[in-house]
Order: sequence, then structure tokens, then C-alpha cells
Amino acid sequence: MASADDPLQPQRADSQPEEPVVVPGRKFLLFQAVPAWMISMLLHMLLLLVMAVLTIADPQVLTNILSVTNVTDADPEMEEFTLADVDPGDLAEDTEPTFEQSVPTPSPLQEVMPIQVTQPIPISAVAPATADMVSAIAPSQSLLQSVSSAMSQNLNSRAGETKKQLMKRYGGTEASEAAVAKALQWLSIHQLPNGAWTFNHAFVCRGIGGCDGTCEPNRANAFNGATAMGVLPFLGAGQTHIDGIYKENVRRALMFLIANGKQRTFGGVPCLDLSEEGGNMYSHGLAAIALCEAYAMTGDSFLLTPAQQAINFITYAQDPRGGGWRYGPKQPGDTSVTGWQVMALKSGHMGHLIIAPESVAGATNFLNFASVRDGAAYKYTTDPGVGAGSDACQAIGLLCRMYLGWDKTHPAIVAGVADLAKTGVRKDDIYYNYYAAQVLRHYGGTEWDGFNRNLRDWLVESQVSSGHAEGSWHFPDSLQHRGPREGGRLCSTAFATMILEVYYRHMPLYADAAAEDDFPL
Repeated sequence: MASADDPLQPQRADSQPEEPVVVPGRKFLLFQAVPAWMISMLLHMLLLLVMAVLTIADPQVLTNILSVTNVTDADPEMEEFTLADVDPGDLAEDTEPTFEQSVPTPSPLQEVMPIQVTQPIPISAVAPATADMVSAIAPSQSLLQSVSSAMSQNLNSRAGETKKQLMKRYGGTEASEAAVAKALQWLSIHQLPNGAWTFNHAFVCRGIGGCDGTCEPNRANAFNGATAMGVLPFLGAGQTHIDGIYKENVRRALMFLIANGKQRTFGGVPCLDLSEEGGNMYSHGLAAIALCEAYAMTGDSFLLTPAQQAINFITYAQDPRGGGWRYGPKQPGDTSVTGWQVMALKSGHMGHLIIAPESVAGATNFLNFASVRDGAAYKYTTDPGVGAGSDACQAIGLLCRMYLGWDKTHPAIVAGVADLAKTGVRKDDIYYNYYAAQVLRHYGGTEWDGFNRNLRDWLVESQVSSGHAEGSWHFPDSLQHRGPREGGRLCSTAFATMILEVYYRHMPLYADAAAEDDFPL
């Protein structure tokens, strides 16, 4: 007999109304028949299964992120570097420059906005992008990655106790350091508000007397070269954009160079071109040294990309046949321009940037063809039949040989150093003095002692000691094409200051405990 509670039993008419009863559908019958503990167990098993699947998937994601692909022949190369027939100095036919989007990177340089000025100085509106990895901004094949566990040269000789010890050991004095301090003061007050320097320093003085000796008119627009010459003495004294009383001057100079460089891409490789009218590859080499030294001294990640890209442009601009550099890209080289590019490559090497081994080999090849007397002296160019070049060419060639691996006992180094010591200080050629001081300082011994004493004392005595020009130098009787007559008082002051910093600017090449690594080939 049917129960009164049976939902299928018809209700009697006279029965009292009952509350509606919900009739479950058939799909819920299973849950009514299965015990609650079993349902709970099934749900937990399903949850564990989902979590297991997610856990197994994670390593696959990590593997994809960290995987490394070997470089193959299909990767991009710097094709222009290997082309034999390139119209010298003609950039118009090369790959159209491409611009990269700026990527914000927190760093001391980027925290301060560039200063807006009204001076008619061209500044590029596009800043180079900051990459996370050096390999993303350097050529991908046949390269030397000079990153190693041991620093070849971290430029810490420019500050602290090491600086004091080196200055005392290699012939610096309180008077020479006082001269450096006065020079930095003069340079600081002759910097433009936008961070640049100009060889036409009279534009900054604005009629103030006693500070004559401006540049040749065609050098007035070489702002990159002038800015590099202005900031290098600060870096040489251990002043950076992070530390030092002149850190704001250094910061603004570096920001100007980065902004004023031209972003280009050659063979798929991004480059920062700092050459310019009135300065050409001289300007680029000097500016590249400044960027690389600042990066090597501070490790500031914001400087990584512009420094590496400046090195990339040096590699691109090298003469593919002779291995040297001159005024424009791909031109047959001369010793003077080549010297600045080799110094920039060395500065990049000290900062653990990527240096193309073919650039190092090419520079060595150029020096081989430019050398006379088995490498003891050097011509200005590699033209056959040309005799030995100037004293400056000899000093430049010898310094490059030292950085490229010739040791102190090499017969050509010994003979060349003897020549420089015999020539001594030249008061009409500060450019020669700058390079000769570095060669003899690295070599050391009596050759350096006598040369240093004469050069140091002459520079201390000839520095302007009063008036608006106090702290500067000017050499109006200098030889043509030696800097002072072209670049004026700013150029003279920069060279003289860097000479007086030679004691600690670089660690000695031939000291047993402080030798720098040579360029590996």
C-alpha cells in the first residue's frame, strides 16, 4: 500500500494542502544513493589530479625560458665589415638607420631629467634603448666575450689609497694634484647648461677677459669631441656621475653624449655613431672612451647599451682591407685616428664589453704596415715609400703595441722608448707629450723619471694662476694638427690635465702585481 508520503500518490480532494515538495531530477539520484563520504573522496581526488597537472606543467615553462640556442650560420652577421669595395665615408648607401624604443631602466643616470636649454646645439630626440644582455646589442658571430671572473682593469686606481700610492710611486706631487684640481674647476665653469662642452669656449665666457684662445671656426660644432675632451679629465681624476664633487657635471656630459649620438643599424647590429662634422672619427673615438670608462668605473647598467653600441660602430667603421681607421667609415687608416679607436676598444675591454677579435687583428695588421725599423717607429699612413712619421706617430704606435700585447723586453719597445726619452718633452706638441707620457710611464725606469720631471714641472708652472682663465692652459705656438691650434684652450687644458693624471689614470702595464690583460685574439 502506498505511503502517505509517496510523491506519486494522488491527493484526496478533502485533504489539507501541504507544502510543495521539490522533485529531484534523475541526474541527482546518484548523489542520493552514494554516501556523503564517497562524494567527498571523489572531489578531493579530482582536486589533487588538477594540482598535479599544474605542477607538472611548470618545469616545461621554465625550460623554455632558460633554454640556450647555439649560434648557427643562419644568424645575422656584420656583412658590411667583410665587404671589400665600400665607398669611403659614404654612409648614405648603407642600411637605413633604425631607431629602437627606449626601455626604462632604473639607474643613477636615468633618475634625473635632461636639462632644457636655449643654446642652438643639436641634440637628438631619440635615446638608445637599454638592453638586458650584452649579447642582444653586439654582433652575434666571431666575437670575443671578455667577461671573466677576474677583472683585467677596473679603473679603481683613480681613487682612494691606491691613487695616493701610485701618484707617490710614479712621480706625482702635491703641486701636480693641485694643478689638476684647478683645471677641473675651470672645466666645470665652462660647461654648457645642456651638459656639453664646446671648443668655442668664448661662447661660454661671453666676453669675460683673460680667457682667449678659442678654436678654429670649423671645429666649433664638434660638440661630441669637445664634450668627450671636457669629461675625460674628470673621469681620470676618479670623478663619476655617481661619486665625487663634480658628479653633476659628469652626469650631464654623459647624458649629452648619449642623446647626441646617432642611432644606426649595420648588418643587423645596433650602433651609436658619435662622429660629426668638424670632428669625424676623432670625436667618435674620444666619446667612446668616455662612455666605456664611465661604464667600467661604475657598472651603471644605463651606460651598457650606449657604450657597447659605440664599440660596435668602431668595428663597423674599420677599414676592411688595411685594418685602420680614418676620418670616415671604411677609409684607409692613419696612425692618429687609429690610436683613439684602439684606446676606445681597450676601454671597452676593461669594462667587459664585447670586442670583435677581427677589430683587434685588423688594428695589429695596420700597425704592421705602418711600422718602420721593425716596429720601433711608425708612419702616419701605410702608403708605400713614405718614411717615418712624427714623434707623435711613434708614441701612438708604441702605446698601441703595448696594449696589443708586446712586452717590455720586445726589441722594438726598447728601441722606441729610447727614442722618446732622447726626444724628451716637446713644448710645441702637447699631443706627442700626451702619448709619450703614457708609453714612458708604463715602461718606467730612468727613462720615465727624467721625462716626467721635466713635463710635470713645466705644466705646473705654465698653468694660468689668476683671473677667469685660472686653472687652464693654452699653447698658441703648438704645431698645426696637434690639437691646441684647432681645439683652442679647452683642448690644451684637457690634454695637460690628463697628462698630470697619468700616475693613476691606468694601472701600470708592466707591474708584476697589476698587469692588465692584453687583447685576446
